Amino acid sequence: MTKESNRIDIYQAVTDDILAMLETGTKPWVKPWTGGPTIPLRHNGVAYRGINVLSLWASAMRQGFSSPYWLTFKQAIELGGNVRKGSKGTTVVYANKLVVKDSETDDERAIPFLKRYTVFNADQVEGLDGKYPAPVPIISNPDCRDAELEAMFSRIDATIHIGGSSAYYDPRADFIQMPPFEVFHSADDYYATLAHEAVHLAGHESRLNRKTLISTNRADYARDELVAELGACFIGAIIGFKVEDREDHAAYIEHWLTALRNDKRAIFEAAREAQNAADYLLAVSYTHLTLP
Repeated sequence: MTKESNRIDIYQAVTDDILAMLETGTKPWVKPWTGGPTIPLRHNGVAYRGINVLSLWASAMRQGFSSPYWLTFKQAIELGGNVRKGSKGTTVVYANKLVVKDSETDDERAIPFLKRYTVFNADQVEGLDGKYPAPVPIISNPDCRDAELEAMFSRIDATIHIGGSSAYYDPRADFIQMPPFEVFHSADDYYATLAHEAVHLAGHESRLNRKTLISTNRADYARDELVAELGACFIGAIIGFKVEDREDHAAYIEHWLTALRNDKRAIFEAAREAQNAADYLLAVSYTHLTLP
């Protein structure tokens, strides 16, 4: 097997995994999280990013894991534990670029590569002796505004209009429209919706210049909705609000399925764009947060 075919296999394997869940009506990035931190973490506490977040969330949902920590087989042994017999590992990927120099012209070019490796959830590992305790449930009043989140969103470079019955981002006028806080079912619903629209806003040409935001193509519009949905989930998992499934996004699932079936890199690209938007919004608004 060539390196190229191996790289394509990784894209296809991850895409097929997410496709399988979407085809049953399950979004692997939406679940009723009750503990934190909810971003998947390496054994040393460093957070996973982008497509790996989706892959590990999907695996945790299917297998019922509660721990956010993931280890390789070797890491489990080095920490004094052992992976339970029969445990199924989860594939994560490492992407980078190899810089090579042309021997005749001395010109340099970057060759992207993707490498896979297998990790196991801490729930699958015995003998860790409490090194990775279960996450502590987040207890909050779902009907009250959160002062910290209010401050965070107020620091985003955005005009936010409050009123009406629809939530949306207008890319031409560059503003977010939000219904009043009081009409949402919970505070989490309000902040998740605001985060979703803020991810759209981050794609404006004056910020991240995301091409799918301004495209009039229906498929691109659906892709930007996917980016916004993923980005809101990334932000919520990092700073502590729950993102529920949104009925108004159900219509986009068929577009997402078509995109993933036609392009094995589509979900990787969407996850990358969502991570970029989450990083941007958290960096400019949540100034005391150490980003993973």
